[in-house]
Amino acid sequence: MTKRNKVFVAASFLLAFFLYPIESEATAKTYYHVTLKAFLDPDDLSAVEWAWVTLVEIQKREAYPEQAALAERYGGELRGSVLAFVRAAAWRSEHRYTIDKRCKDRPAEMEISWGESWNDKVYAMGGLDNPNNPDELNFGFTTRPILLQNKRWFDPKSRSYVALGPVRMEGEPAEEIRGEFILRPVNYLDPLKHYSFCQKQWVEQYLSEFNHFHLHEEFYDGDNEIFNQTTGKKHIVYHILRTSSRIHPNWKQQQM
Repeated sequence: MTKRNKVFVAASFLLAFFLYPIESEATAKTYYHVTLKAFLDPDDLSAVEWAWVTLVEIQKREAYPEQAALAERYGGELRGSVLAFVRAAAWRSEHRYTIDKRCKDRPAEMEISWGESWNDKVYAMGGLDNPNNPDELNFGFTTRPILLQNKRWFDPKSRSYVALGPVRMEGEPAEEIRGEFILRPVNYLDPLKHYSFCQKQWVEQYLSEFNHFHLHEEFYDGDNEIFNQTTGKKHIVYHILRTSSRIHPNWKQQQM
């Protein structure tokens, strides 16, 4: 190898050495993997819903370029980040319970049930809205427009939602359909909640415990994990992992 070639190879090596860290830093992404478990019946701990969500951090100036340009025009800056939607799934267990009521002025039971089902469509989004504390985050399930990982906005309501009604078996009474079946933040392939009372059977749309679930949380002491639970009417246990890995460690696994 000539002296000139040796110099060229050395220069190329140094150029690659200095450029590589810059490129890696520029393309590095931060993912938030959320796992949630909702308890549906205090008398039956096997009656649960699970949800798994992966979000990726995107600067607000990239998510809202027009607003960012307007802020810069007046000497300001659009700070903070959006937690954009990557993917999500949900699952519910089969469950059946009864409620004491009266039928024709006599004691009776209303039976309520639903079958096991996976999700069809699940929509969620989050944000790091406090520019002075990147450890604070908001997260929630929603049918409002959400930012996707490709930095495009998507309106869940722009897609048609088709729900399969009750299937009538020969020799069994027909189930009446009551109420609206509309797109929710969490939609199952089997959207039916069955009722039986006073010689009548009907179905309504199953409403997930996650439908209106939102949380405001914070990572403490440099930790990248949050494990907590809600108190009150809804009992939901949740785990949030902040990592550079795109892989959700608990994806569709009933563990956290």
